[in-house]
Amino acid sequence: MKFAIISVGNELLKGDTVNTNATYIAKKLTELGHEVKRILVVPDVVDEIVEEVRKASQFYDFVILTGGLGATHDDVTNEAISKALKRELRVNKEVYDYLKSMSDNEFAVRKISSVPEGAEIIWNDVGAAPAYIVENIAVMPGVPEEMKNTFEKILKKFEKLDYFEDQVRVDGYEVRILEELNKVVSEFPDVQIGSYPKFGYVIVKFSGKNKDRVREAVERFRELLKKSGGQ
Repeated sequence: MKFAIISVGNELLKGDTVNTNATYIAKKLTELGHEVKRILVVPDVVDEIVEEVRKASQFYDFVILTGGLGATHDDVTNEAISKALKRELRVNKEVYDYLKSMSDNEFAVRKISSVPEGAEIIWNDVGAAPAYIVENIAVMPGVPEEMKNTFEKILKKFEKLDYFEDQVRVDGYEVRILEELNKVVSEFPDVQIGSYPKFGYVIVKFSGKNKDRVREAVERFRELLKKSGGQ
């Protein structure tokens, strides 16, 4: 399946908060053999969330969205999802009763428990706001521990596909391995090959659905490096 990840929050756009949620989600989906095609960050603005959600839900098989499910003025995700899908916001009685048992703040309880009509609730064991799934969109809290708690439950709904990964570390700079890298890329179009420069060395990652082809690509790259004296 092809996924888009949308992170909501002004704090992400200002650099006040590192977007660890998107990294975590992308890694988990990739390990299951799925493809993350887009990672977007949008502000706490209803119309901008609506625009990106509508586009992503049309272009990709599934959309994962985090952030904006609380009770403050800038928590507008539920309203945006409702508008994007043209579904009424409804107070979910189970969520309402659960939150009411913990808080007497009627405004906060009603806001958090109001989700798009027909949403499947995914309970949050470490926080207040639940996650939910509606159509081909999963919506989760932005607090990392709450996101992880709900995402692990959502992740079980997706099939595990064949996916294999290996990597080669090469000392020195990327320019030293360009010829060998380009050659193995052309010889193995069915293997995804990425080059990631670090300080003083390069990590070349090989991944794909066929384990034998991934291994062959790795061995071919090592062979080319050995011939050129690159490793």
